Amino acid sequence: MLQIYSNIKTRRKQLGYTQTELAKKLGYADKSMIAKIEKGQVDLSQSKIMAFAKALETTASALMGDDGIVADNEILEIKVTPHEKEHLTIYRSLDDKGQHTVDTVAQMEYERVKGGSTAILKK
Repeated sequence: MLQIYSNIKTRRKQLGYTQTELAKKLGYADKSMIAKIEKGQVDLSQSKIMAFAKALETTASALMGDDGIVADNEILEIKVTPHEKEHLTIYRSLDDKGQHTVDTVAQMEYERVKGGSTAILKK
């Protein structure tokens, strides 16, 4: 299977999207097409790759494995605001206990906003 299909699935999960949510973002009627794409059962045109990249907040080349996503290490290329960059700099300067505290608070806020208990932060 080509790297792009597993990268689409990896990136979808990183963002916390279900197959149904991604399908809606891309204009598909239901999740069945996303499932087939993630299994490598459907060839994607360049325009569809671009659409997936936009929906998954990454680049087409990252999805294709040319940069960005490396499945095991979850390295990805995303645009961040100066405010987000500042938070990331602060987070990286914290010790393990501080990072754990931030992760816990962020997870609680995410669950409050999403209205459920979807675990997204893993360490």
